[in-house]
Amino acid sequence: MKRIKLPLRAGALARAMALSLSLSLSLALPLTHTHAAPLDGGVLGLQAEVHTRLAGLLGPTAAPLRIASPSDGVADALTTLLQAPVDGPAAIRIALLNSPELQLALGTEGSGITDLQRPAHPTRLRARDDATRLALRAYKAWVHAVAAERSAQLLREASATAQTADELTRRMVRAGNVSRLTQAQSQATLSDAAVALARGEQAAFAAREQLIRVLGLWGAQTGFTLAPALPTLPASPTDTNDPEARALAARSGLQAERLGWQRKQASTVPSSVDERWDALGDAAKVRAHAVQVRSEAREAAFNLRTQWDIAHHLQTEVLPLRQFIHDELTLRYNGMLTSVFEVLGDSRTRTLSSLAAAEALRDYWLAFADVQAVLAGVSPEGSAPARTGAAADPDLKAAH
Repeated sequence: MKRIKLPLRAGALARAMALSLSLSLSLALPLTHTHAAPLDGGVLGLQAEVHTRLAGLLGPTAAPLRIASPSDGVADALTTLLQAPVDGPAAIRIALLNSPELQLALGTEGSGITDLQRPAHPTRLRARDDATRLALRAYKAWVHAVAAERSAQLLREASATAQTADELTRRMVRAGNVSRLTQAQSQATLSDAAVALARGEQAAFAAREQLIRVLGLWGAQTGFTLAPALPTLPASPTDTNDPEARALAARSGLQAERLGWQRKQASTVPSSVDERWDALGDAAKVRAHAVQVRSEAREAAFNLRTQWDIAHHLQTEVLPLRQFIHDELTLRYNGMLTSVFEVLGDSRTRTLSSLAAAEALRDYWLAFADVQAVLAGVSPEGSAPARTGAAADPDLKAAH
């Protein structure tokens, strides 16, 4: 019996042709060219957005940032970052890879942050701001840690000088060259230096622990080495031209509020008393947010310039002057025109000036981070840093 071939319907024919084409392509292309999308949707877009907002801290030629995600293992990258002395950009990268706080926030936002969503998706914007804030906190915690260690180092030098002066005084008392009063004064100075050193070391330990918490480190990871010093002060203040406009443009929450208000105004004409009051409140909400953003930008820019002026003055005027005084006193001592106690006392004073310069450099980089925050679309966190170490110690100052 002869088999009768029935014609394919249009839909069936199209499906057959598509299947045939798909099968031929799969046979023609090598398997190595197949790219499957991550099961979590990917966060390349989010990483790029955060990198753009942190470019001022990372540097113009920095490698792309990575943010922890379910499909991206970070153990090897974290190990590599911790092997070298941790500087500011490394602290940012470690925090974005390893912070449980950020991972909790990203896990809560879920699929709203992935590359499958549009960049203006509300959860994507919140995740971007969360990552930016964490990065800025990590950078500022790193600045505090490095500066506190530098202060502790200077206090160790001051303590060693005090010990030398005290030992010399004891010998001179035994020889009958100085009085018991001079010895008591030397002992008081040594005691003050010891207290200041203990406080400075405690401050350095606390600052390092704060950095460890922000970075989310534990166990052997906490043995990382800090970079030995903060970046040098730039030759001129960082450019902060038109900070208000740049801050307004970067603040996604404000842009969303403004857009929502404009749409509401365009679609609704207030006709009742309540609607008119609602319209007034909506406009006031947008304006209040804009006032805050503008004020934060101006304050951050002014603070940055002020901190640069202070640090620059200490580095270019005060420290060279102190060095000149020290050199002159040393020459006079060699010529038997002044006493060794005057030289040692000047060494302690010079240490205080070095402490003040170190704190001023710290304050500049903290102010720089605040400027980067407003330009990245978030509010600066924290207030003016508390004075630490000998520069704030009334006992040590009184000793001089």
